[in-house]
Amino acid sequence: MTSQAIHVPRWPSDGLHGLRREMRAWWFNVPLPLRSRAWPMTRACLTIVGLLMGFHQVVQSSVKQGELLRMTAATRSEAVWRCNALRNATTRASCLAQIDAPAVQHTEPAPPPNTAALHLATSGGR
Repeated sequence: MTSQAIHVPRWPSDGLHGLRREMRAWWFNVPLPLRSRAWPMTRACLTIVGLLMGFHQVVQSSVKQGELLRMTAATRSEAVWRCNALRNATTRASCLAQIDAPAVQHTEPAPPPNTAALHLATSGGR
């Protein structure tokens, strides 16, 4: 199979009419399989499918975020109800304060430095 070089013409000296004439001449010199209507249609279909997949991802993320928001609101509502059901006012105030307190971040200690390199350096590479 021989490959043909596709050469796009430069801007002609006689303006748009010359450009149109040269572009048409270039278009009709393009091999027939590349001129078929299947290429633009395929590109359009793939673009549509890509856009639909992106839209699906956005909607799916929104649904998950909404569900988490609903679950958080329900959990908080239940916790407030339980705190308000307590008989002692100080215990009730303490319970409500714990609900409104920021969550404690449990961070793991930083990993040690590159212990493999340290081992090789101390043992002399053995």
